[in-house]
Amino acid sequence: MDMIDILLNEYKEENWIEYARCFEESDIHIKGIPQDIINAVVTILGDEVGYNWLRSPLHKLGGKNAIELLKIPKGERALKAFIMRLPN
Repeated sequence: MDMIDILLNEYKEENWIEYARCFEESDIHIKGIPQDIINAVVTILGDEVGYNWLRSPLHKLGGKNAIELLKIPKGERALKAFIMRLPN
């Protein structure tokens, strides 16, 4: 089982909704990435690091960046589950 499948097994939409509500709206916008994901990542990692993290390959997630993950059927749920694992 790869990391994406592990994350999919633990992902629950209601958990993401509650989690995403904890973060304020960011001034950063990236085409192709939902704002709730951006808000969480830049709040946790900071504006510059968060922006770069979203555009960089994520080795644990098959080397795809956030935009690439969002284009595959299970990618958004896996990305959200991964973000909820980030220390904050």
